[in-house]
Amino acid sequence: MQILSSELFPTLVWTTFFEDHEAFNARLLELAYRFREKDPDGVQNTNTLGWQSRNVIQSMPEFQPVTDRILAICRQIGVSQKLRENCRFDLQAWVNISPPGASNAVHFHPNSHYSGVYYAKTAEHCGEIYFKDPRTPGLMYRPPIASETAFTATEVALGAEAGRMYVFPSWLEHGVRPNRSTSDRVGVSFNVRISDPAA
Repeated sequence: MQILSSELFPTLVWTTFFEDHEAFNARLLELAYRFREKDPDGVQNTNTLGWQSRNVIQSMPEFQPVTDRILAICRQIGVSQKLRENCRFDLQAWVNISPPGASNAVHFHPNSHYSGVYYAKTAEHCGEIYFKDPRTPGLMYRPPIASETAFTATEVALGAEAGRMYVFPSWLEHGVRPNRSTSDRVGVSFNVRISDPAA
C-alpha cells in the first residue's frame, strides 16, 4: 500500500547570497561602526548585550546600497507569491552589532509582512538565527519521537554567514542564539510592509 503526503500551509524562509559580499560588506561595516559611534546607546528591544540602531537606515543615503537590495529581493519574493502588481513596499531597517555573548530573545515583528536579516560580518559559532514552530496546537500533545523530521521539529536554526540574507514572514517567531565566537556578528535587520496603492 502506498502512502502519500501533501504539504499544506507551508512556512517559507527565503535566502539569497551576495556574490560581491566582500567589497560590499567592507563598506557596510565601516558605516555600521560609525553609526554606533554617533549613537552608542542605540535601542533596547530583544537584544541582550548587543547594540541595535534605531530603525532609520532606510532614510540614510549612505545605507542605500543595502536597503535597495533588500527592497529588490522582497519585491522578487512578492512576485513569486503572486502579490498584486504595483504594490508599495515600505521598509524599516536597522543595524545590529552583537559582540561575544550577545543574543536575541524569541520574538516576532508586528505590523509588517516580511522581515529578515543580512549578515555583514560573521564567525564560526557567532550565533544562529532560529525559528519556532508556528503550529502551536501541535505542541500540546506530541508523540514519542526517535529523531526529528521537518514535520516534527519544533525549532529550526539557520547559520549566520557573511553575504547571506534570510527573509521570512514577520509573524514567524524567531530568536538568535548567543555569540560564542571571539568577534562581533554584524548585520542589518529589516521589516517590510506591503500595501496596495489603489486601496
